[in-house]
Amino acid sequence: MHACIGVVAFNPSCLPWNESKGIMVRILSALGLVMFSVALLILSLISYVSIKKDAIFTAPKYPIGGGGGGPRMYMFHTGFRSQLAMKFLDPAFTPLNNALNENLQENSSKWKFNKTGYLEQSKEIAQYIDVPRNFTLTKSSVRVGQLMHYDYSSHKYVFSIGENFRSLLPDSSPILNKRYNTCAVVGNSGILTGSRCGAAIDAYDFVFRCNFAPTEVFRRDVGRRTNLTTFNPSILEKYYNNLLTIQDRNNFFLSLKKLDGAILWIPAFFFHTSATVTRTLVDFFVEHRGQLRVQLAWPGNIMQYVNRYWKTKQLSPKRLSTGILMFTLASSLCEQIHLYGFWPFGWDPNTGKELPYHYYDKKGTKFTTKWQESHQLPTEFKLLFKMHTEGILKLSLSHCA
Repeated sequence: MHACIGVVAFNPSCLPWNESKGIMVRILSALGLVMFSVALLILSLISYVSIKKDAIFTAPKYPIGGGGGGPRMYMFHTGFRSQLAMKFLDPAFTPLNNALNENLQENSSKWKFNKTGYLEQSKEIAQYIDVPRNFTLTKSSVRVGQLMHYDYSSHKYVFSIGENFRSLLPDSSPILNKRYNTCAVVGNSGILTGSRCGAAIDAYDFVFRCNFAPTEVFRRDVGRRTNLTTFNPSILEKYYNNLLTIQDRNNFFLSLKKLDGAILWIPAFFFHTSATVTRTLVDFFVEHRGQLRVQLAWPGNIMQYVNRYWKTKQLSPKRLSTGILMFTLASSLCEQIHLYGFWPFGWDPNTGKELPYHYYDKKGTKFTTKWQESHQLPTEFKLLFKMHTEGILKLSLSHCA
């Protein structure tokens, strides 16, 4: 019997020669297309992580905030940061359109504060979150033995309020009935490196900082004034060895002493993994009660309200950045808000040079993309830039002097 009679499975040898040849050609073409696509993706990823310092910048200037200038950057030039790689690494990211690129060329003096737009947005935020009330827990808002849940952890995890913790809470919110004319929210982006924005930042009425970032050594670029800084409990583990030695404790004490009356905003109820470090912090502050002028603020479950608001702006990452959280808080305190250090990319738009992720990272530290696990920083940046063009906030990306 002929081998092809009754055969159910596909067997090219059972087809006429011409038809079999056509099928094989189509299969080979499809495989070639797949291999080409994979190669293109690999090249795009290589382009994303490599820094090419050749001629990708042109002469026109585009300062955004601050007095300095800089060569215009074609922000997402394919020879520098592949658009395809950006798309694959962050699906929510799309390149800024031509209108935004044109706006980047405008001098900072053309930026005009849109008071009406800013007040409207502040009212919108206030509809979702009562910032003064949710800014911190107070002695009257919790009781000893009360169980606190965590914003980003399973509901099964709890933290029991102890007497020592409650004793550290303020009697009332330190921002209650407070209002400031101009505020600076200072992010920690490497774009601040060499910016010489320190004097400009220190001139604001109220300065927000993020994650206990150091200022003394970098004061020329980031200033020294601090009215509020956030303190994620994980910082204690990362930079102060969980206060396990006398030297660690002394270093932490001296860092706190530099705050001199500023608010230390400690989000202890974001993750259950910070519970042990929180208890270490509480013991330390009880031990040094009366020796430090820092004002402690311990927010409760504030993020459920903050997340709801930003979701209305199509921003719903796994976790919002500390920077946009500080902007949210500032909206209830400030008449105008200016942002510094908000730039989530690994190159300087003023010089084209490679940047570290944080301005305080050690020299030679490569830009990290670990934030992609939790944040949508390019999407946040686009939203903030849009607000800049609308005059709702002022975003500084250029050098100040």
